[in-house]
Amino acid sequence: MLSHELRNPLAPIRNSLFVLERAAPGSEQASRANAVIKRQVEHLAGLVDDLLDITRISRGKIRLERRRAELNDLVRRTVDDHRSLFEENGVRLDCKLGPEPVFVNADPTRLAQVVGNLLGNAAKFAGHGGLAQVSVSTEPGTRRATILVADSGAGITKETLARLFEPFMQGESTLDRSKGGLGLGLALARELVRLHGGEIRAHSDGAGRGAEFTVSLPQTETDDAPGEPAAANRIATGRRVLIIEDNVDAASSLREVLELDAHQVAVTHDGPAALAMASDFHPEVVLCDIGLPGMNGYEVARAFRADEALKRTFLVALSGYALPEDLQHTAEAGFERHLAKPLGLQALQDLLSSLPDSDW
Repeated sequence: MLSHELRNPLAPIRNSLFVLERAAPGSEQASRANAVIKRQVEHLAGLVDDLLDITRISRGKIRLERRRAELNDLVRRTVDDHRSLFEENGVRLDCKLGPEPVFVNADPTRLAQVVGNLLGNAAKFAGHGGLAQVSVSTEPGTRRATILVADSGAGITKETLARLFEPFMQGESTLDRSKGGLGLGLALARELVRLHGGEIRAHSDGAGRGAEFTVSLPQTETDDAPGEPAAANRIATGRRVLIIEDNVDAASSLREVLELDAHQVAVTHDGPAALAMASDFHPEVVLCDIGLPGMNGYEVARAFRADEALKRTFLVALSGYALPEDLQHTAEAGFERHLAKPLGLQALQDLLSSLPDSDW
């Protein structure tokens, strides 16, 4: 199943690259190929993220960055992010938010992941012409908040319901696997909800009779936890960015992305060359891979911090490793930030936009 799901996106990506090499730039064919590649890369990244998350949870390595979050706003934003999926599948989506603010002490990103998993299932299994419903409410007489996600579609058999939250669980597994996925979404949702001190329940009256999922979370008073930080309203200005990455394709593609945003970019593929280049280029920001040959990223960071002319450079670690101990190691070496691969381009853009103007 894992081999099937990880290999599946590669065929349309290869086909679309073949089309892009031959289609006229800006043509309808090229646009369709671009859209296919984008969808399949996002799908593949999601599969890898799910596998990493289930491993982190099983090892007790998951880390929540909790703060006070308003549940209606979180659900509304998550619904907006997934609305196009319902439109593509021909499913009507009804969202009913609570009349008053509902605060929880939560990691907004992880909680949005839970809601997103449930919405993805509803869009997938409601069926064309079906209905999905999302609501936020509070439980009378308790200090608990409830998120309900329901659909009118395929339903769940009693046998499947009993094992629904087990990792790699699939309902009605068939060779065609038309619904796709690894069967990790609900297992992840359950564990993430548990880490928040809540619980998740599933109910269905049987096959073809729809399903509903209820997430119950403890509410918090408005001053129980720090609130969400104010969103940065800064407009990104061009930065001098040095990329240190031994993967040539990764480095060159990231360079092109940054240059589209009017940043001045230099690229090198090893530590010593980076230090020599930085003396002339004077980068404001360094994006540095950790697993470099010879001189690794930690050594590069220490060298920057020891150089009087370079020590004020903003250092960002890029790594495929993102467990708590990895973040600790990069911080000890002198990095200000640690971004996990595959790099989220929006996260990078937000970071560059949020940096204060430099005078070096």
